[in-house]
Amino acid sequence: MNQILFITGATGFIGHETVIEGVKAGWQVKGLVHAEKHAEALRKIGATPVVGDVHEPQAWIAEARGATAFIDLVQPKFPKRLSRKAIKAISTQRQAMTRAMLDALRSLPADQRPLFISVSGADDLQPDAQYGISHDSVLRSQTRGFAYIGIPVRKLIEASGLDATYVYFGNLVYGPGKAFAEQFVTGLKNGSARVVGNGKNRLPIVQVTDAARALVHMAALAETKVVGRTFLAMDGADTTQRMLLDATADAMGVKRPGSAPTWLAAVVAGSIGVETITLDVHVDNATLLETGFEFRYPSYREGVPATLQALGYGSANVSAGASFERHTHIDP
Repeated sequence: MNQILFITGATGFIGHETVIEGVKAGWQVKGLVHAEKHAEALRKIGATPVVGDVHEPQAWIAEARGATAFIDLVQPKFPKRLSRKAIKAISTQRQAMTRAMLDALRSLPADQRPLFISVSGADDLQPDAQYGISHDSVLRSQTRGFAYIGIPVRKLIEASGLDATYVYFGNLVYGPGKAFAEQFVTGLKNGSARVVGNGKNRLPIVQVTDAARALVHMAALAETKVVGRTFLAMDGADTTQRMLLDATADAMGVKRPGSAPTWLAAVVAGSIGVETITLDVHVDNATLLETGFEFRYPSYREGVPATLQALGYGSANVSAGASFERHTHIDP
């Protein structure tokens, strides 16, 4: 078996963690980076940087030839306010990126094409009558949130004829970076963070290390077990938005956040951000677990303390015990 992972978006929040987990698992990891100045970060963690632009695959496609898996984590730059107009423009950019990658991979000999691992979020999937999503869920008929990006990208991949598998993360991938650190943790510290709406929605989430581990795990499985299939890499703990923010505030030793009406949050952050953070679904991740995957952080009770410690909140400041257990009995 050719143990090579090729990862786009390799210096991003999830991409960097995926590179780390891939190297730990013994893979030869190649990461696509925009410029040489980003390459050293990959070299330091044992990966091979490939400098190039996703839109110009002639510069990097030879490095993907013969890889076991191609993990697609590249994204356009997002504005702070995500309106419907903004997300449609981003979707157009993301589809152009996807077409460039798919065309490049199709140019390779069939026996030298890696498994394409597509990554998206829970917004793409249509909940059933009980507000559940699983590997059997179809794509939404009425687009919302980040599905403006995810659904057309998946359709492009399906139409390409390439061997692909589809991994869905929670609407919040939390960890020591990106939205959780920049908006929630910093916001709780300075008192600006708010629960959007009543906060009772079961927000699908996953800790970033588990997100990365799930991708590396998928790459190691036999293609016959994953091609054409959907896997939900979300912890499935039915954590509500309010539970997550209150428990994080308690662990930080700061005041719990107040609430903001959805209309006001939409004015500030844009309607797409509100739709994403207020999604209410129950996650059935059984298909992922049946492959032998185990979550290191099966709920926020384990994941948030680890995240806060990585952000510099020492064990004296992070209580993973009593303050977190109080949330077990919160009425969702």
